Amino acid sequence: MKSSDIPSAQALQDEVLLKPGITLQAAPDVTVVTVCFNPLKAGRQDLFAKNLDSVQQQTGVLVEHLIIDGASTDGTLEFLSKYRNDNCDIRILSKPDSGIYDAMNRGIALARGKYVTFLNSDDYYHRPDGLALSVKALDESGCTFSFAPIKPEGSPFLHRLHRHPERHLHRILIFPAIPHQSMLYRRTALMETDGYDASYRMGGDHELTLRLIARGNRACFVDTPFVTFALGGYSTQDAALKLREKERRVRRFHEEVFHIQFTDAEIETLVRHYRYPRRYLHIYVESQKLIDRTFVGIPQSLSLRLLQSFNYVKYYLKCVLGI
Repeated sequence: MKSSDIPSAQALQDEVLLKPGITLQAAPDVTVVTVCFNPLKAGRQDLFAKNLDSVQQQTGVLVEHLIIDGASTDGTLEFLSKYRNDNCDIRILSKPDSGIYDAMNRGIALARGKYVTFLNSDDYYHRPDGLALSVKALDESGCTFSFAPIKPEGSPFLHRLHRHPERHLHRILIFPAIPHQSMLYRRTALMETDGYDASYRMGGDHELTLRLIARGNRACFVDTPFVTFALGGYSTQDAALKLREKERRVRRFHEEVFHIQFTDAEIETLVRHYRYPRRYLHIYVESQKLIDRTFVGIPQSLSLRLLQSFNYVKYYLKCVLGI
């Protein structure tokens, strides 16, 4: 078991800058963590402004906005100093980090909200009630984390893979089918699960989801898209590393939960083609039972039930036939 990658909040607190503006008189319901490094240099100033505005415009919940900056040199701090915040606190930590998941763990350490969510600097909320809807779903269900569909920047349509995330849950143990931008987590669960594994360069959000599932946490679906995200990013730039890290986290999950060890050839087939080895077909069946126990609030219309059954049978036959 690895030691926690979440740093001591006390070690960071003295370096946090509080943006002048409103000061919350009570503990926030939600902490929105935005990790950034030279967003202006990347030409994302307008999207960053949308990000900040969208957090300020959230209604129905008390929100704080944590900006975890990796010591940007492009004028990011000057840009933030001129930004007007009237509806929620903005707190800023600007210091070098060892990568995005190290920065996100700093956000967990500093968060004061009951729930924590991560909104990239080029993503934003397009509904002012999005966070409130997620908090309501979490409070009513008692779940550890929530998720919702998302929409790409510049498109009126939901993302193809995330139009109906519930349709892809049958392979969530292999494929990152949940859009992390829409996920809210109970902060206590993030602390208990040791936050993000900072040894990952990409896919650490999926690895965290797998760890939460392995420890019996449940998730609720919020059937309201409220996040717009920018396409591209680091995770699209190194396909070989992306595949190696996927093999690593999927292998570790199956070893911990199902006590099986795949050969290199088997794990490669599994993560490339989502096909369980024939000798482990019973694990695919067990994985679907685990998914059913984990995820609540999934739409239960007849058409969706038929689609989910079709997907299940299709992938089962794919494993049997080896195609």
